[in-house]
Amino acid sequence: MRFLTGAILVIGFIISGCSSTKKIETTAPFSLGEPYAQKWTLENDSAKEGHEVVIPILSLEKDRAELKNLYYMGKRAPLQIKLTSIGNVAVAEFGDIANELVETSQEDEPFPFQLSETQAVVSYVNNEKVKYFQINGIQRNLAIIYPNLEAKNSQ
Repeated sequence: MRFLTGAILVIGFIISGCSSTKKIETTAPFSLGEPYAQKWTLENDSAKEGHEVVIPILSLEKDRAELKNLYYMGKRAPLQIKLTSIGNVAVAEFGDIANELVETSQEDEPFPFQLSETQAVVSYVNNEKVKYFQINGIQRNLAIIYPNLEAKNSQ
């Protein structure tokens, strides 16, 4: 009886451990360009600093996928779609903007992916299910100094 109870506990731990694993898809219903990460600071307030990851969007059909979050360097941040001089991009902000720390997730559960400094994972919703797609080759651009927050936000 003791053996049976122990076996049930072991199986329960295995099942619960597997449920937190996030499956990375090999293909995605969107196409992305070459991503880059860039540190930034404000000239008039050096206490406000952070970094952002910018991912050019080559194609994205909103009825097939909705980009949600970026997992990068041990953190999670929401992705915002913006129209810039290089076209549509998805931007994840990590840092301090407008006296508020950008909401990044530091959940109690461990970071769900093993990634290098040049890798990240995009979460997206497809057919009402959250899926994950890994991006590679994130380049690190030189840091940029903005004169003020308005200049940063208008980029």
